[in-house]
Amino acid sequence: MTRILCLLLGLAIPAVAVAQPLTSDQISDVRANARGHIGPFYFTPTVALKELGVDNNVFNSAGEPESDFTFTVMPGLNVWVPVARRALLSSKLGTDLVWYSEFASERSIDPQGSGRGEVYLNRITLFAEAAYLNTRQRPNYEIDIRSRRTEESALAGVQVAITPAFWIEVAGRRWRARYEDDAEFDGTSLQRTLNRDTDEIRVTARHRLSPLTTLAVRSELLQDRFEFSPGRDSRSYRIMPGVEFKPQALLSGSAYVGYRQFTPDHPALLPDFSGLVGQLGLSYTLLGATVFGVSYTRDLSYSYEVERPFFVDTSIGASVRRALGARFDVLVSADRHEYEYQEAVLLEPAIGPRLDVTWSYAGSLGYRIGRTGRVGFGVSYWQRESSRDPAYGYESVRLFTTASYGF
Repeated sequence: MTRILCLLLGLAIPAVAVAQPLTSDQISDVRANARGHIGPFYFTPTVALKELGVDNNVFNSAGEPESDFTFTVMPGLNVWVPVARRALLSSKLGTDLVWYSEFASERSIDPQGSGRGEVYLNRITLFAEAAYLNTRQRPNYEIDIRSRRTEESALAGVQVAITPAFWIEVAGRRWRARYEDDAEFDGTSLQRTLNRDTDEIRVTARHRLSPLTTLAVRSELLQDRFEFSPGRDSRSYRIMPGVEFKPQALLSGSAYVGYRQFTPDHPALLPDFSGLVGQLGLSYTLLGATVFGVSYTRDLSYSYEVERPFFVDTSIGASVRRALGARFDVLVSADRHEYEYQEAVLLEPAIGPRLDVTWSYAGSLGYRIGRTGRVGFGVSYWQRESSRDPAYGYESVRLFTTASYGF
């Protein structure tokens, strides 16, 4: 699989945009909003100080936590190449630079990047993209060590506008995850239980009700294949109706709620699952000064554990951002992540259920710079409780400074 040139610095801060028809109008947006232009290349460099401060529990330990001074810097660069009004090539390139003062084992350079191409043919748009990530950051709230892994993905598809307000998108995607040979957590090889390939076919139909609101139905077929644990192989399908709101609306974001059927290839080893899944991220702006945000996610995730091969991840969050004058703002948030583990079939003796709950709270005071920049000073608190073992729980407090700036 083709790897993006991720050793170049740069990755713009990602923003979730509401899906809309792919048209050559995006070329006009690039030419109007890019911060620089050299020949056919349009670009916007960015830099983000994702965290600078003190982490009082570097290893998420329940016993005697160890503290350290840390910072993470992410320089970034977005590049676009329009081809007349018929095609657009774009890329996001960058790296996280993670540094710890005392614990050199936690330092890392984490390159990442993506590239996308679109070709506009009247009512038809062809697109393809590839992405690459090489990181030592924790993949979720389950695994506490920072182990090196790579993630690669490739996607290709077509979008057809049936009418100006109704369009259908069909896409195929291959995603791949690989852990290093020595990556081990809780006595289990992460390579053995988590190295896998996922093939996906997605069909999405959208109907635009108004300039700001779109109805959608997303259908997905998935197939997971594990490199060293074929007993975990499975097939799934998801169907998720949803609604999408453009950022210009008072209520912006998207909300999808639907159904997933998870069928293992080896039902004697892996339990099946069917039930509610969802992806929601909405925000509401009150009087132009206060933004309320809510998020909700429910789906399956694979676990590193052999005895409990996957869990149902149910996460909910809320945030409030209040403008204080023209430049200052205050932001507070709270999130709850529940991992409900599913036990392997025919496990003797039964090891019993496991439920992990992780809470996170954060607050910061910020100063806005230019159109998109912000400097923030804040504190966050993390707490995990687990029915598996009290020693698996932990508490962590982080004092931090963040900053982002688009040149």
